[in-house]
Amino acid sequence: MSHHVPRPPVSTRHAFALAFDLALRRDAVHSLLVPLLLRAPWAIALGRLQPLALHALETGEGSGPVVGLASVALIGDFIVLLIVGAMLRFRARSVYDTAPWLRPPSPLEAYARGARRIPWLLLTELVRNGALALAGSISILPAAFMRLRAESFAADFVRNVALLIVAFCLSLPTLLLGYRLAIATEAVVLDERDLAGAFQRSFRLMHGRFERWLELVAASGALVLIVSLASAAASAAIPALAGPTGIVLTLLMVVAVTPIVQYAWTFFYLRLVEVEQPPVEVPPAYAATPGNGGGPGSHRAEASARTPSGNEPEA
Repeated sequence: MSHHVPRPPVSTRHAFALAFDLALRRDAVHSLLVPLLLRAPWAIALGRLQPLALHALETGEGSGPVVGLASVALIGDFIVLLIVGAMLRFRARSVYDTAPWLRPPSPLEAYARGARRIPWLLLTELVRNGALALAGSISILPAAFMRLRAESFAADFVRNVALLIVAFCLSLPTLLLGYRLAIATEAVVLDERDLAGAFQRSFRLMHGRFERWLELVAASGALVLIVSLASAAASAAIPALAGPTGIVLTLLMVVAVTPIVQYAWTFFYLRLVEVEQPPVEVPPAYAATPGNGGGPGSHRAEASARTPSGNEPEA
């Protein structure tokens, strides 16, 4: 009679624990400092240009050059984010299921492998966000017909409630797409070769994981919210940090914690891939005796033949 090894649980807490361990203890330089230095110039430029761009759009004076510079800074930060994000995904996979005391390998290989996946990563981001934006725009259409003024809401109560119900129903496809395509970028960078394969893999792996997805989204948002509130508190306590300087500080703090969020999503994906693998059958106890071809050597050979999920050697 054979026994099955229980499958590991999919835990948001465990994903963030691995993320904090890698980012803060095992590899703080290449996980936090280097990505921050690469994105800091763009974040500073966006923080300085954002108030100017809003003022220019309101007054119409000199809006072209300011908005153009802000657009260049936004695109530059997005490109750097893609490169750093792809590197972080490979860096997380390189340490997944390894001993905690082992140092991660050189980041140059992760940058090189990540750079080769940038075209597909960009396409996946554009298609996924475009689909979400399209679905979201449909869900807010009923709001254009709602009358939410205090003097008219009671008179049109039934109509407004009906429109709210319609808006909620139309928002469900957006929620479904966001949930089922949540790990498409991880899939296209680490495993899949094209957009269709990444979408299919994300749909398959996320099936039945809605609660875990909500937990991961909430934990990621909470981390960003915490640093944003800390920046707001610092700006309120120190007048010199108010205004554009406070915006720059907030952007830099959000950029600083972004690798932790990326690591958590990558470890979450790797765990889902691991759970998807068929369970390993453990032979009966009598098979481990030397007379049956077993023994300690056979167990070591079996263990060495196993490769952690997501760490398969490339051809």
